[in-house]
Amino acid sequence: MRIRFVNYGIMAATATGLLSLFLVSSPAAQRGADASVAAKPTPRAPDGHPDLTGFYVEGVAGVPNYGKAATGSQAGGLVKTADGSIFFDYAGAEGGAGHPDDAENQRPLTNQAPYKAEYLAKVKQIAATMYGDHTTALDPEHDCKPLGVPRVGVGHMQVVQNPQYIAMLYEDAPGPYYRLIYTDGREHPKDLDTSYFGHSIGHWEGDTLVVDTVALNDDTWLGGGKFSTIHSDKEHVVEHFTRKGDTLTYEATVEDPVMFTRPWVITPMHTKLAPSDDYIQPERCAINDKQHFIQESATDHYQCNFCIKDADTVYGQGASDRDKEYKANRGKNQNNNAGGGGGGE
Repeated sequence: MRIRFVNYGIMAATATGLLSLFLVSSPAAQRGADASVAAKPTPRAPDGHPDLTGFYVEGVAGVPNYGKAATGSQAGGLVKTADGSIFFDYAGAEGGAGHPDDAENQRPLTNQAPYKAEYLAKVKQIAATMYGDHTTALDPEHDCKPLGVPRVGVGHMQVVQNPQYIAMLYEDAPGPYYRLIYTDGREHPKDLDTSYFGHSIGHWEGDTLVVDTVALNDDTWLGGGKFSTIHSDKEHVVEHFTRKGDTLTYEATVEDPVMFTRPWVITPMHTKLAPSDDYIQPERCAINDKQHFIQESATDHYQCNFCIKDADTVYGQGASDRDKEYKANRGKNQNNNAGGGGGGE
C-alpha cells in the first residue's frame, strides 16, 4: 500500500522553543511554470474546450524530488527499512534549508491589496502580530475555516469536469473542502446567503475558463501577503484558469467596494499535474494551540519556516555546519541547473 507524502512542517514560527510536528498542507502552489511541461499537448474535452480534469500538486515540502523521482523511492523522500516499515525522512537539520519562506529567500511584498485608509489601519494592526510574513493567531485558517477565494488558489486539488459544472476538491489544510463552478449558462441567484466559497459561474473565453464568484462571507482572508488579509462580504472575484500541457495557471482580480480603492489583480499562480501514481487523499484539520503562537520581539526575529534555528541543540554538535554545507551545495546545484527551459521550482 502506497504511503501518501505528508508535510510535517516544523513550525518554528509558531512555537515557543518547542518543536512540534503536525500535518499541514504544502505551500500554496509555487510561482513559475516549467516550460517543458507546458509544451505538452493540452487535453481536450468532447466539447473542444481544454480538459482541466486531473490531480494537481506543484510540490511537496520536504520532498525536493517530488515529481522528478519515483514516489516510493529514497530519492522521493521514503526509505523502506528491513522490517518493511516506511520511513518518511522529512526535513531535519538540513532538509528544510532553502525553503521559499525562509527569511533569506523572501522578497519585498510589492503587490498588496489597495485598502482604503480606515481599513489599512486594521490591516497594519494584524500585520504587527505576524511572525514572519504570515503566521499569526488571528488567521482564520488556524480555526479550521476554509480558505475562501482567491486564497484557495490552485493548491493540492482534484478537478472533475463535465459540461454542467467543474468541481474542485482540495487536499489541503484546513480541508477537506470543495467548490463547484457551474458552466451550464445559469446566472447567480438573486438572493444568496454568503459562504466561504460563495457562488461561482463560469464560461470559456478561448482556452481560458473565466469564473465569476459572489456571495463570499467575510470570515476568510485574501492570503496575498502580510498586508493583504481582510475583506468585506461584498467581495467579488473574477478568476481565470488556463491549462497548457500539464500546467495550470491561475489569475484573479478582486473587487471590494467597501474596503478597496480599486480592483486588485493578484500575482498569478501555477501548478501542474501530479505524478500518475499520486492521487487525492483525505485531509483533516486540527486546530492549532494558538496560545503558543509568538510575535517578533527585540530578541526574537523570524529566520525560517521549515528549519531549525539552533540545529546543534536539537540534532547534536555539528548539525549547524552540515546545514550550512547543505545550503551551499544546494545553491551550486541550482546554478548548474539554471540554463535551459527555465521556470521556478
